[in-house]
Amino acid sequence: MPSRGGFVFLRMISYSPWRPWLVLVLSVLFLSCQPDKPAQTEAAAPAAPIPEDTVAIALPPPTADSVTWHRAGPTRAVRGPLIRAGGLRRQVQPRDTAAPPMEARLYDLTLKASEFHKIDPTGLAEVRGREGTVLRIPAGSFVTAKEEVPGGMVFVELKECYSLPDMLLSNLLTETTDDQLLAAAGMVLVRATAQGQPLHLAANHSVQVEMPLPRRAELQPYAGQGGRRQSIRWQALGADIVPAFDEQVYTNAQPMPTYRTGPAALSELIRYPEAARTKGTQGNVFVSLVVDETGHVLSPKILRGLGDGCNEEALRVLRQSSGRWTPGQRDGRLVKVKLLVPIRFALPAAGMVPDSTYTAEVPASAAAPTDGSAPASNHYVFNADRLGWLAAARPPRAAEAVTMLVATLEPDDHTSVRLVLPEAAPTIILGQPGPYGYQFVDVPANKRAVLVGIRYTNGTPFVALHDVVTGRREEEPLTFKETTLEGLEVLLAKLRGS
Repeated sequence: MPSRGGFVFLRMISYSPWRPWLVLVLSVLFLSCQPDKPAQTEAAAPAAPIPEDTVAIALPPPTADSVTWHRAGPTRAVRGPLIRAGGLRRQVQPRDTAAPPMEARLYDLTLKASEFHKIDPTGLAEVRGREGTVLRIPAGSFVTAKEEVPGGMVFVELKECYSLPDMLLSNLLTETTDDQLLAAAGMVLVRATAQGQPLHLAANHSVQVEMPLPRRAELQPYAGQGGRRQSIRWQALGADIVPAFDEQVYTNAQPMPTYRTGPAALSELIRYPEAARTKGTQGNVFVSLVVDETGHVLSPKILRGLGDGCNEEALRVLRQSSGRWTPGQRDGRLVKVKLLVPIRFALPAAGMVPDSTYTAEVPASAAAPTDGSAPASNHYVFNADRLGWLAAARPPRAAEAVTMLVATLEPDDHTSVRLVLPEAAPTIILGQPGPYGYQFVDVPANKRAVLVGIRYTNGTPFVALHDVVTGRREEEPLTFKETTLEGLEVLLAKLRGS
């Protein structure tokens, strides 16, 4: 039975004025009697070791207006790396902090566009640029950073700069890494990628580069040093990888030289001579020739002919095909190969309709010995054991040197000044900013030249052109005028040597 106190308590509950207050008191007593749960904080868990190359979370101290209930949650994994606050936003650093940032933006807008060619790296590949550059890449030349042969197709990037405006607007100079001046006839950029990864040339491999330039004894090949946001400077390629072509002529190779897609492509060039068609002359014309390392036809000679214009037509066709052959190889090297090419002139049995066929079957026993009279190719060709910027240039010549100063122009980060000797092979010299203006040191004296200033501020290009004779005055003026990107290219194209 309930005690006297219990009866009193029950009577108080049943008494309606006391009921709300009693319910409130009982609720508070019930909640206060519950056991406390341990606070779940990061300090309660054992601290996981942090790798040396990671940084712990750094939260700012709370302020008077901050919300105190927002807390950092635990990491996804016990040993997972912690992330620095704001670390998810990539900090992009300039590739070359020495280059003026505004100048780099201008050259990013004006540099020459590249071509991209897809090739099969397992066979001899030939890349032809729009301006006449030819790259011949032997099988197995490219490897990845891990020295592995890439799988699948390879993309070859080619950028051609043969004119003075292309060189200037692509931020190219003609100075060597040891501050010597060059006269550059042409520059090309060659890169290769596979599945988005850059490639380089394998050891003991080289790429053959043919430039549409006359083969001159004074030209030498150079490789560029520098980056996208840094002016390129040049270093001579080693003599051991730039041979004068092997003069040995082979009678067999693997693979043998071929003309484009095969015999049918060469057959399309043949026109049946009118005299032979009228007289019904038919038969084979046997021509001896050499296909050199650049795919050019050398010393075509009739060994056995027909007459009535057939001999002349055979020689015309083979000379026309010069430069379009795929050269032969021996042990992965491009070599000269002697061929005996039979060209058959045949008329149908009725109708006297011109018809001609060409067979490329060249038995090794039919090859004739070389007579040593092969002329040199009309293009400049060299081998390169590296990718990147490559140039054909004339090395520096001994001459009286002078110093020039553009003193009326105060240097700033938005301006670049160059001294250009606009000859057939131009020389481009970068002005060095100093306390009194832009200075040019060791410039050849008594040369006609042009001071070219380019400024890019607030998204607007400015240009200044000033004709000078080097060494005539120690100080030269330079006045800028506002222009457009299109107008800048037009003005530079008017310089001599373009």
